[in-house]
Amino acid sequence: MRWQPLILAGLMALAVGKARGDVVHLRSGGKVEGAIVSRTASEVVVQTAAGKVTLKAAEVARIEVKASPLDVYRQMAAKVKEDDADGRYQLGLWCQDQKLFREARGEFERAIALDPNHKGARAKLGYVQRDGQWLTAADAKKADGLVRVGDKWMTEQERVRLEQREVVADWARRVRQLIARRPATEQAIAARLAEAVGERPRALPNAAFCIVLEELMKEAIEAPRDRTDEARLALVGLLADQRGDNVAEALRYTAVRDIDARVRAAAIKALAAQKDAENTAYFVGLLHRFTSSKVRLQSDKAGRATARRVLRRASEALAGLGDPRAVPALVNALAVRFQLKEKADELPPLNINLSTNSLADMAIVTDPLGNQIMVPITESSNWGLDPNLDRETEDPFFFNDAAYNALRSLTGQNFSHDKRAWLAWWYRNRHNLVD
Repeated sequence: MRWQPLILAGLMALAVGKARGDVVHLRSGGKVEGAIVSRTASEVVVQTAAGKVTLKAAEVARIEVKASPLDVYRQMAAKVKEDDADGRYQLGLWCQDQKLFREARGEFERAIALDPNHKGARAKLGYVQRDGQWLTAADAKKADGLVRVGDKWMTEQERVRLEQREVVADWARRVRQLIARRPATEQAIAARLAEAVGERPRALPNAAFCIVLEELMKEAIEAPRDRTDEARLALVGLLADQRGDNVAEALRYTAVRDIDARVRAAAIKALAAQKDAENTAYFVGLLHRFTSSKVRLQSDKAGRATARRVLRRASEALAGLGDPRAVPALVNALAVRFQLKEKADELPPLNINLSTNSLADMAIVTDPLGNQIMVPITESSNWGLDPNLDRETEDPFFFNDAAYNALRSLTGQNFSHDKRAWLAWWYRNRHNLVD
């Protein structure tokens, strides 16, 4: 009924006015608030909201009589009718406000014992209603298909993935330990790792190999001296005959990022054995990304250096994969001109063009009607400057020799840096190269 909370509120105010509590002031300057349960010559026992506290008499400076929320609660609880579910609920809310959480929970539990469908008390105790039934928060999570792992709820798939990550982390630590042993040659490291794996399923060890391989690459880039090249070769060798998205991703990453050409070559060889078009698409995507207008026109000097390095290494990878579908992307990455941004405090660099265009050769190509035509091949020499000179001026033009070598390898042709000639040949002969 609506008048019951008003009566309870009056009882609370009355109880606050009449009830007295105790504040025990300590000689150390602290204080303990609650109701004194017993007091002797040697000790004082105080009932607090958190429980009983026993103090030595010598520690007590004085005792001050003061209203105690716990005493107020006891007096109010005695005045609430035993069958008044809403009164118990209101008293529980008051206890919460006074930070008497244990007493508040007890009142909410008494409320639902009297009225099992009391929504307020159920909600305070963490219950949720499903299909007309009250479920605890834990049971509701279980009904949703979740499982508890530690202090978190997650799906079964998430639990499995978490367990797998923990196993992979353990494997990664073990792989690190085996790599650190002597001898540190590629063959010895590979033998130790293969023995550790044994006949187990390779999925989780492979994931650990990928993680450690990436970590070792980053360390090699940052270290003054590369000391883990043999270990990286061993890991690439162990991953070479394996399949899986994480394995392919690690090998692609290695083919571009590793500082050792031998490791990159081993990764490319492993990818070529997979005969997967996704590998070609990955490196073609790198060529498109690092020849985009954003990179060519807006990159700083470090960004341009990265672009040149990636373009070379992606081109080397495509040559190793042997997939002629990469030809158009390689032609696009054959020669790139970057826009150099001048610093505000320096003069524009002196640009002396010593290039000369000359007729290098003639190529015979066949058009769609079967007619043979002669296509001139021109080349540009830019050898007027000594390449050994330490030039501070950056050359905006980048000739990608790796793309040039890849094009010759994939097509059997040589059109130098002439993009039009390369593309003309490709569009006339692609049907013979691509299934």
